Amino acid sequence: MIKKTKLYTIYILAIGVLLLINFLVSSYSLRFDFSYGGAYTLSASTKKIVKNLNDIITVKFFVSSDLPTRLIPLKNAVVDLLNEYQKENQGKISVKVIDPKTDTAALKEVQDLGIPALQFSQLEQDKYAVTSSYMGIAISYGGKNEILPQVTDVNSLEYNLTAAIYKLTNKVPVKIGVIGPSDQMTELDKVLQQQFTVDYLDISSQSAVKTIGPTYKTVIVIDNKSGLDATAVQALQSYLDNKGKVIFFHDGVQVGDNLTASVAINNLADLFDRYGIKINPDLVLSGNAEIVNFGNSQTSFLVPYPFWIKTNVFNSQTPYFSNINQLMLPWSSAITLEKKSGVETIELVKTDAKSWEQTGNFVLDPQAVPQPQPKDLKQFIVAVEAKKTGQGKMAVVTSSRFPLDQYQSQLSDNISFVLNIANNFASGGALAGIRQRAVSFYPLPNMSTSNQDIFRYANIFVLPVLFALYGAWRLIRRK
Repeated sequence: MIKKTKLYTIYILAIGVLLLINFLVSSYSLRFDFSYGGAYTLSASTKKIVKNLNDIITVKFFVSSDLPTRLIPLKNAVVDLLNEYQKENQGKISVKVIDPKTDTAALKEVQDLGIPALQFSQLEQDKYAVTSSYMGIAISYGGKNEILPQVTDVNSLEYNLTAAIYKLTNKVPVKIGVIGPSDQMTELDKVLQQQFTVDYLDISSQSAVKTIGPTYKTVIVIDNKSGLDATAVQALQSYLDNKGKVIFFHDGVQVGDNLTASVAINNLADLFDRYGIKINPDLVLSGNAEIVNFGNSQTSFLVPYPFWIKTNVFNSQTPYFSNINQLMLPWSSAITLEKKSGVETIELVKTDAKSWEQTGNFVLDPQAVPQPQPKDLKQFIVAVEAKKTGQGKMAVVTSSRFPLDQYQSQLSDNISFVLNIANNFASGGALAGIRQRAVSFYPLPNMSTSNQDIFRYANIFVLPVLFALYGAWRLIRRK
């Protein structure tokens, strides 16, 4: 009896200790993020911005309590992320979760802020029902508001939130200029507008030199036509001479819509040469190629197109690739670097070793592309950065189509790469490296086809085999 009493006492004390520990640590959270690149942990850039707040930021998550069942996990993920922000600086970030359907004041507030009710359909009692629900965020600071009207994608939410906080708290708006086809780059424009004041510039007039002034922290040049004229080149040269920063997307070979090619007019050649950069009059091809549809509205003709290069060969010593898995460069040319006095050049992106080039006669037809000889396969530089002592800084990517809407792929991070460079050039990297909240694509490292097969089948069979061996070992031990 005494032994049983002691045993019960130990049980009660153990439960009491566990409850006490649970109460003491309930205000703290401890978790481990083993995802690739720490995709579920706040990025260093976010933590720095949040910790350096000078005043209170109020984040209101307007969300209906009667959400469709399938959206409950999304709501929980958003709340978890907002709580992470609050824990980073509990004194300066206030998070509120509000249901406008049950709070009359909140309903008027979302209407004044312009947050719409979203329409959702779901199956209820064997019939479809359409409901309206709110899922929007308002960030308030110093009497100013930034709105995220539709929080339906948690993957990009950290960047959107941090960009909104950065924009609200930045006392001097950061301006950047863009020279290029604004109607063909809506995706890039959307993310740039979240962080910067963006002006689209016309530098073909005589006042172009004054147009690009020191008020612009960086300028993005997308030259996808026949080359910039002399006035535009002079304006860019003057801007760089005065410590400006420019991101160029420039072709070595001009490719037409009917797959005809000719050496591009390169009025920027002398400007690039001052920074030790030469864009070769060639086209680079790769065995690691994007699949392109060359069909029409009636039929599809999908084929890996070697002129649309996929690569994950990056310079990890630069801050531009922390959230980048893969880039895709359509009709890109190789870069040759030359040593220049007072100029520091950095290779940013290379193709993989299964790449080759075409010069002179260009054969762009996907069914007639000549195959390379083994001796022709090598790596090519396709993006660089160069800085001139006492003057400016530039980045050059040898594909003018790189940032355009038509050439964006779900598995490539072109827009994020452009944003990372623009952020580093214009804002000292304030938002550089903010990752997506989920990682769904991990490109294989560069390897031969046979090694890829080994990697694939090992990934499929190794774990089951290990479990089978463990089970066999346990069975033998029992006997």
